[in-house]
Amino acid sequence: MLQSLSDMLSWRVRTADKTAALSDILFDPDNRQMTYLSLRPGGVSGRQVLASASRLGKTDPHAREVELRITPEELETAPSWGGDADELSALLTALPPLVVGPFGATHAPLAMAAFASEGGEDEADMPPDPRAEEALDRYTRLTRWLGREVFARDAELGTLSDILADPVENRLAYFIVDNGKFFGHEQRALPVSALAHRAPVAKGGHIVLDVTAAEFETAPHPDALPA
Repeated sequence: MLQSLSDMLSWRVRTADKTAALSDILFDPDNRQMTYLSLRPGGVSGRQVLASASRLGKTDPHAREVELRITPEELETAPSWGGDADELSALLTALPPLVVGPFGATHAPLAMAAFASEGGEDEADMPPDPRAEEALDRYTRLTRWLGREVFARDAELGTLSDILADPVENRLAYFIVDNGKFFGHEQRALPVSALAHRAPVAKGGHIVLDVTAAEFETAPHPDALPA
Protein backbone atom coordinates (compact mmCIF):
# COMPACT_ATOMS: atom_id res chain seq x y z
CA MET A 1 0.00 0.00 0.00
CA LEU A 2 1.33 3.42 -0.95
CA GLN A 3 1.81 5.84 1.91
CA SER A 4 2.43 9.57 2.04
CA LEU A 5 5.89 10.14 3.55
CA SER A 6 5.06 13.73 4.50
CA ASP A 7 2.07 12.39 6.42
CA MET A 8 4.25 9.78 8.12
CA LEU A 9 6.32 12.58 9.67
CA SER A 10 3.40 13.16 12.05
CA TRP A 11 3.06 9.47 12.96
CA ARG A 12 4.29 7.66 16.05
CA VAL A 13 7.00 5.03 15.77
CA ARG A 14 6.40 2.03 18.01
CA THR A 15 9.45 0.09 19.17
CA ALA A 16 9.62 -2.92 21.46
CA ASP A 17 8.93 -1.00 24.67
CA LYS A 18 8.02 2.60 23.81
CA THR A 19 6.91 5.04 21.14
CA ALA A 20 9.03 7.69 19.49
CA ALA A 21 8.40 10.76 17.34
CA LEU A 22 9.52 10.57 13.71
CA SER A 23 11.42 13.75 12.82
CA ASP A 24 12.76 12.94 9.35
CA ILE A 25 13.22 10.21 6.75
CA LEU A 26 16.49 9.68 4.90
CA PHE A 27 16.36 8.08 1.48
CA ASP A 28 18.57 7.10 -1.44
CA PRO A 29 17.05 8.64 -4.59
CA ASP A 30 19.13 6.45 -6.92
CA ASN A 31 18.03 3.17 -5.38
CA ARG A 32 14.58 4.62 -4.59
CA GLN A 33 14.66 3.33 -1.02
CA MET A 34 14.41 4.75 2.47
CA THR A 35 17.70 4.32 4.32
CA TYR A 36 17.26 5.72 7.85
CA LEU A 37 14.61 7.10 10.15
CA SER A 38 15.45 10.02 12.40
CA LEU A 39 13.69 9.46 15.72
CA ARG A 40 13.13 11.32 18.96
CA PRO A 41 12.62 8.55 21.55
CA GLY A 42 11.69 11.14 24.16
CA GLY A 43 8.97 12.73 22.06
CA VAL A 44 9.06 16.07 20.29
CA SER A 45 12.31 17.26 21.90
CA GLY A 46 15.56 15.93 23.26
CA ARG A 47 17.91 13.22 22.04
CA GLN A 48 17.62 12.01 18.44
CA VAL A 49 18.79 8.71 16.98
CA LEU A 50 19.17 7.16 13.54
CA ALA A 51 17.63 3.74 12.93
CA SER A 52 17.85 1.69 9.77
CA ALA A 53 14.76 1.74 7.55
CA SER A 54 15.35 -1.98 7.00
CA ARG A 55 13.77 -2.46 10.45
CA LEU A 56 10.41 -1.03 9.39
CA GLY A 57 7.49 -3.31 10.22
CA LYS A 58 3.73 -2.93 9.95
CA THR A 59 2.13 0.42 9.25
CA ASP A 60 -1.26 1.42 10.62
CA PRO A 61 -2.59 4.51 8.81
CA HIS A 62 -5.73 4.60 10.97
CA ALA A 63 -3.72 4.69 14.21
CA ARG A 64 -1.06 6.85 12.51
CA GLU A 65 1.62 4.51 13.71
CA VAL A 66 4.49 2.51 12.22
CA GLU A 67 6.31 -0.41 13.80
CA LEU A 68 10.11 -0.46 14.07
CA ARG A 69 11.59 -3.88 14.81
CA ILE A 70 14.40 -2.77 17.07
CA THR A 71 15.26 -3.80 20.62
CA PRO A 72 15.71 -1.31 23.47
CA GLU A 73 19.42 -2.19 23.54
CA GLU A 74 19.84 -1.53 19.82
CA LEU A 75 17.96 1.75 20.08
CA GLU A 76 20.13 2.80 23.02
CA THR A 77 23.36 2.14 21.08
CA ALA A 78 22.19 3.62 17.76
CA PRO A 79 24.00 6.79 16.57
CA SER A 80 22.53 9.64 18.60
CA TRP A 81 22.91 13.36 19.17
CA GLY A 82 21.29 16.10 21.18
CA GLY A 83 19.55 17.61 18.18
CA ASP A 84 22.29 20.06 17.23
CA ALA A 85 23.93 19.50 13.83
CA ASP A 86 27.41 20.28 15.16
CA GLU A 87 27.04 17.61 17.83
CA LEU A 88 26.14 15.01 15.23
CA SER A 89 29.01 16.03 12.96
CA ALA A 90 31.51 15.73 15.81
CA LEU A 91 30.11 12.34 16.77
CA LEU A 92 30.28 10.92 13.26
CA THR A 93 33.70 12.26 12.28
CA ALA A 94 35.17 10.30 15.20
CA LEU A 95 33.90 7.01 13.77
CA PRO A 96 35.58 4.79 11.12
CA PRO A 97 34.65 5.42 7.46
CA LEU A 98 32.08 2.61 7.49
CA VAL A 99 30.38 1.17 10.53
CA VAL A 100 28.35 -2.01 10.63
CA GLY A 101 25.76 -1.40 13.29
CA PRO A 102 23.70 -3.93 15.23
CA PHE A 103 20.47 -2.37 14.03
CA GLY A 104 20.10 -3.61 10.50
CA ALA A 105 22.53 -2.07 8.03
CA THR A 106 25.88 -0.47 7.42
CA HIS A 107 26.04 3.29 7.71
CA ALA A 108 28.53 5.86 6.44
CA PRO A 109 29.42 8.50 9.06
CA LEU A 110 30.41 10.96 6.34
CA ALA A 111 27.02 10.58 4.76
CA MET A 112 25.19 11.18 7.99
CA ALA A 113 27.42 14.11 8.91
CA ALA A 114 26.51 15.63 5.57
CA PHE A 115 22.86 14.92 6.35
CA ALA A 116 23.23 16.81 9.61
CA SER A 117 24.72 19.90 8.00
CA GLU A 118 22.48 19.99 4.93
CA GLY A 119 20.52 23.19 4.85
CA GLY A 120 22.52 24.85 7.64
CA GLU A 121 22.52 28.63 7.91
CA ASP A 122 26.22 28.95 7.03
CA GLU A 123 26.12 26.40 4.24
CA ALA A 124 26.70 28.91 1.45
CA ASP A 125 29.91 30.14 3.12
CA MET A 126 31.49 26.70 3.32
CA PRO A 127 33.68 25.33 0.50
CA PRO A 128 32.08 22.35 -1.27
CA ASP A 129 33.43 18.95 -0.28
CA PRO A 130 33.04 16.43 -3.15
CA ARG A 131 32.71 13.58 -0.65
CA ALA A 132 29.96 15.39 1.21
CA GLU A 133 28.22 16.22 -2.07
CA GLU A 134 28.27 12.53 -3.00
CA ALA A 135 27.00 11.59 0.46
CA LEU A 136 24.10 14.02 0.17
CA ASP A 137 23.16 12.41 -3.12
CA ARG A 138 22.84 9.03 -1.43
CA TYR A 139 21.50 9.96 2.01
CA THR A 140 19.17 12.90 1.62
CA ARG A 141 16.45 14.18 3.94
CA LEU A 142 12.78 14.20 3.08
CA THR A 143 12.28 17.52 4.87
CA ARG A 144 14.95 19.11 2.64
CA TRP A 145 13.13 18.00 -0.53
CA LEU A 146 9.57 18.96 0.34
CA GLY A 147 8.66 22.36 -1.07
CA ARG A 148 11.53 22.45 -3.58
CA GLU A 149 10.90 23.66 -7.11
CA VAL A 150 10.39 20.93 -9.70
CA PHE A 151 11.29 21.31 -13.37
CA ALA A 152 10.53 19.23 -16.44
CA ARG A 153 12.88 19.15 -19.42
CA ASP A 154 11.04 22.10 -20.94
CA ALA A 155 9.27 24.01 -18.16
CA GLU A 156 8.86 24.64 -14.45
CA LEU A 157 6.15 22.36 -13.06
CA GLY A 158 5.65 23.55 -9.48
CA THR A 159 6.90 22.29 -6.13
CA LEU A 160 7.34 18.88 -4.54
CA SER A 161 4.53 18.41 -2.02
CA ASP A 162 5.02 14.73 -1.15
CA ILE A 163 6.63 11.40 -1.95
CA LEU A 164 4.52 8.24 -1.99
CA ALA A 165 6.21 5.02 -0.92
CA ASP A 166 5.46 1.42 -0.01
CA PRO A 167 6.96 1.08 3.50
CA VAL A 168 6.60 -2.71 3.54
CA GLU A 169 8.61 -3.15 0.34
CA ASN A 170 10.73 -0.07 1.11
CA ARG A 171 10.09 1.32 -2.35
CA LEU A 172 9.74 4.99 -3.27
CA ALA A 173 7.09 5.15 -5.98
CA TYR A 174 5.85 8.65 -6.87
CA PHE A 175 6.73 12.31 -6.55
CA ILE A 176 3.63 14.43 -5.94
CA VAL A 177 4.09 17.76 -7.72
CA ASP A 178 1.84 20.74 -6.98
CA ASN A 179 1.50 23.30 -9.78
CA GLY A 180 0.87 26.05 -7.21
CA LYS A 181 -1.80 27.79 -9.29
CA PHE A 182 -4.68 29.66 -7.66
CA PHE A 183 -6.87 28.96 -10.68
CA GLY A 184 -6.50 25.50 -12.14
CA HIS A 185 -4.74 24.15 -9.07
CA GLU A 186 -3.63 20.55 -9.57
CA GLN A 187 -1.36 17.91 -8.15
CA ARG A 188 0.09 15.16 -10.32
CA ALA A 189 1.94 11.93 -9.52
CA LEU A 190 5.16 11.33 -11.42
CA PRO A 191 7.32 8.20 -10.99
CA VAL A 192 10.42 8.54 -8.83
CA SER A 193 12.28 6.75 -11.64
CA ALA A 194 11.88 9.97 -13.68
CA LEU A 195 14.36 11.82 -11.42
CA ALA A 196 17.14 13.27 -13.56
CA HIS A 197 18.91 15.69 -11.23
CA ARG A 198 18.67 17.49 -7.92
CA ALA A 199 20.71 20.66 -7.49
CA PRO A 200 22.80 21.18 -4.34
CA VAL A 201 21.01 23.03 -1.55
CA ALA A 202 23.40 25.98 -1.95
CA LYS A 203 22.15 26.32 -5.53
CA GLY A 204 18.48 26.14 -4.65
CA GLY A 205 17.96 22.41 -4.29
CA HIS A 206 15.59 22.29 -7.25
CA ILE A 207 14.56 18.95 -8.74
CA VAL A 208 14.65 18.09 -12.45
CA LEU A 209 12.51 15.27 -13.82
CA ASP A 210 12.99 13.56 -17.17
CA VAL A 211 9.47 14.40 -18.36
CA THR A 212 7.87 17.12 -20.45
CA ALA A 213 5.26 19.63 -19.37
CA ALA A 214 2.75 17.80 -21.57
CA GLU A 215 3.50 14.52 -19.78
CA PHE A 216 2.97 16.27 -16.45
CA GLU A 217 -0.47 17.47 -17.57
CA THR A 218 -1.53 13.91 -18.44
CA ALA A 219 0.01 12.24 -15.36
CA PRO A 220 -2.45 10.74 -12.85
CA HIS A 221 -3.86 12.60 -9.89
CA PRO A 222 -2.63 11.19 -6.56
CA ASP A 223 -6.11 10.00 -5.58
CA ALA A 224 -6.37 8.04 -8.85
CA LEU A 225 -3.36 5.86 -8.06
CA PRO A 226 -3.95 2.20 -7.15
CA ALA A 227 -3.64 1.46 -3.45
